[in-house]
Amino acid sequence: MRTTSRFVLLLCTATMQCPQTPVRQPRFALEISMDGFPPQFVIVPEGGVDSTFPGDYLHPLRGRDIRDSEKTRPSAIKLVSKMDGDAVEITASVFFGVLDKTDPTLSLQGHPQQKIGTYSPHLNESIVLQEMEQLGLQPWTIKIVNAQLPNPGTLPTVNEVPSIQPEILGLDREGYRIALRNLSSQPVTALLVEESFDHNSNYQESSGRGVLIAPHASHEFRLFCDTSTSATLNGSALNPRPCVFILKAVLFADGSYEGDPNAAATLAAPTIAAQFWSRREHELIDNILSDSARDDASKLTRVRSELPRLFEEPDPAILEQIQRWFPGLPAAGLGSVKASISSTSAPEKQRALSALEGFEKLRKQSSPNISLAQWWQWWRDWERKQDNCR
Repeated sequence: MRTTSRFVLLLCTATMQCPQTPVRQPRFALEISMDGFPPQFVIVPEGGVDSTFPGDYLHPLRGRDIRDSEKTRPSAIKLVSKMDGDAVEITASVFFGVLDKTDPTLSLQGHPQQKIGTYSPHLNESIVLQEMEQLGLQPWTIKIVNAQLPNPGTLPTVNEVPSIQPEILGLDREGYRIALRNLSSQPVTALLVEESFDHNSNYQESSGRGVLIAPHASHEFRLFCDTSTSATLNGSALNPRPCVFILKAVLFADGSYEGDPNAAATLAAPTIAAQFWSRREHELIDNILSDSARDDASKLTRVRSELPRLFEEPDPAILEQIQRWFPGLPAAGLGSVKASISSTSAPEKQRALSALEGFEKLRKQSSPNISLAQWWQWWRDWERKQDNCR
């Protein structure tokens, strides 16, 4: 059953249908064995792949205590892998120094590094990174295996969205390829998939601008999970990350949704919050610009001072609005909605501050006579054009 809310996403009136080219699936994967630990798999696509393994994957040699200083201690190993005919060229390097654990990309820029070696094994051939022993680390064994697995097996599936038909396309070393077909006449703008029975792992995807799944079209996505074990519908499994597919909710372009109300509200919350913060931002800056007693420099200082405060705490009005638009939202589900709102504040704040930086650069580099009011009008016109394509 489709539920209609007052939450509406605007779409571009013009869309372009492009023929899809069949994607060639990767042939090979790296099977990385670490003594006493489960193997890790890295799929090697046609264009190659860079893989970074931080300190948790680096294990000292038995009986050896690494007493190096933090600056000289191995902190990560990077594998650069690419196709080389029927072989896979692998370049391994070790990096030193303390990694910034708050950086989700595990950036290695600026860290000293040392090349371990370059190798070109073929299918079913193995190499051993013996050079790791010189660093006091247990050496890895890397074997080239087939990326694709012959039998997709049974994927426990729960579909709470009648208008979406899932189809398993294939199985490889990193998980499943799944197609979602939109059976409805409305475009899908966002979806939420849970990947575990304990509700602690989910995958969200949003179009941002435009359409995620056009009417009667299909959308392919990856379900990353451990394919070495299987789950059952009662949630029991040998591995804490079994393969599970639960389609919880989707949002449609006309403001309706299907599926679990809490999941749908969690999907909608970032956009609703962003719209709310945008209105507050406009009110603040319009008010500052209307102060004829201040010059541009003073106005800009005030904007810089007051703008970040808008995003410090989620405004209760946002949550109240979501509850009005999603009347089926249970009280117990408000936690995930609040977390979704909070996750939106940082990028919205950064977007606003970046816009101000752009204004200052514009005045310094090419348009020194442009006023803050002129730039603000230009910025609002640009935002309106973007909204027409969301």
